[in-house]
Amino acid sequence: MIRAYRQGDHIPIAEIFPRAIHEIASSVYSLEQCEAWSEKEPNPNHWKQRCEKKKPYVFVEDGTVAGFCELDPDGHIDCTYVHPDHKRKGIASQLVSHVANVAKVNGLKRVYVEASICAKPMFEKLGFTTIKEQTVAIRGVGLKNFKMEKECK
Repeated sequence: MIRAYRQGDHIPIAEIFPRAIHEIASSVYSLEQCEAWSEKEPNPNHWKQRCEKKKPYVFVEDGTVAGFCELDPDGHIDCTYVHPDHKRKGIASQLVSHVANVAKVNGLKRVYVEASICAKPMFEKLGFTTIKEQTVAIRGVGLKNFKMEKECK
């Protein structure tokens, strides 16, 4: 089930973010890149502030937050992550499809994302096209990602 953020969801989100990076993205990014991207320990204070501002959508499975996705008012899809215990179940795809539909309902013409190397195939399956490959610097470390977009139809 996908639902809007509720107070308290920041606690599981704070766990999902570093675990997804250090246990999933680490298959394609180096240790140095993963450490620049995220600390290994959850940071609930950071995520409480961020979630209260961004109001992510969460995927709940058996009463547990298994993934989350943010949609900015301009159609930017940010922070789509799934807990490693729930990977490869289609959760990220469902979240992205959901926020793309929300964008369409809100009158947006397109959604866009900076997809990681490991997320790019999922976005392609959902109809996103790559605009460009880029390297972004996080804490002085370069990480490759892909600027992608999809029209809201």
